[in-house]
Amino acid sequence: MRSLEALNEELSELNLEIRKLLLNKNSFREGLSDKIAVVTTISTLRERIVKIQREIRQITDGDKY
Repeated sequence: MRSLEALNEELSELNLEIRKLLLNKNSFREGLSDKIAVVTTISTLRERIVKIQREIRQITDGDKY
């Protein structure tokens, strides 16, 4: 199991990647397929974030008991 610090760092990196995608992809010149690709990428990143958050909860809840 990874450390809490490593999980939080990965979580920050994924959130930053999502922000970059959202900020860089607000162009009306891009095609529909490009927009769909961005949405798919963000969805995949969000899935990874949820998994990491679950791991963090397991670690922090384990410390309580």
